[in-house]
Amino acid sequence: MSRFISVFSGAGGLDLGLEQAGWDCMFATDFDAAAVSTLSENKGFSLGQGRRALESAIIKQADVREVDGAELLAELGLARGAIPLLAGGPPCQAWSSGGLQRGFEDPRGQLVDDYLRLAQQIDARWLLFENVRGLLTARGVDGMPGSALGYVRSRLYDLGWLSKVALLNAADYGVPQRRVRLILIGYR
Repeated sequence: MSRFISVFSGAGGLDLGLEQAGWDCMFATDFDAAAVSTLSENKGFSLGQGRRALESAIIKQADVREVDGAELLAELGLARGAIPLLAGGPPCQAWSSGGLQRGFEDPRGQLVDDYLRLAQQIDARWLLFENVRGLLTARGVDGMPGSALGYVRSRLYDLGWLSKVALLNAADYGVPQRRVRLILIGYR
């Protein structure tokens, strides 16, 4: 079974989906106490076939800016590179119309850099990055539409990852709502 670390975990929807697909969450964190409480309540939920959700996971409330990859791996008893996947969706408010698309001017928009820092520190081979479709056209520091996502992909490339981006609608996968999300897969 492949292992992953989850940041910006929220209530754990992405984590539970990955576990249902056969992955094993080793660590999950979010800044929001209510989200972490819900995430903790999901621990032990039956995934079928004798598997329990988040069974191996350490769940903590934390500010991702204070999470150090080396310390995290030491706590898990794992070496750098032993976790093949970092999953998470940095806060979407900075990229959404509801958040006025303030982008990197919004402190939450700057958390993308902490996601990338942590990915580098743990030496993940794969990245699963989920966000709102507004990131596709969001303006970066240069003010050009689409340059925010260009910045993320450029930083990934500079750090050794190639990336692919797609828009997916949850309704196309059996979820009874239209929820279009930007999915970025980074890979080494």
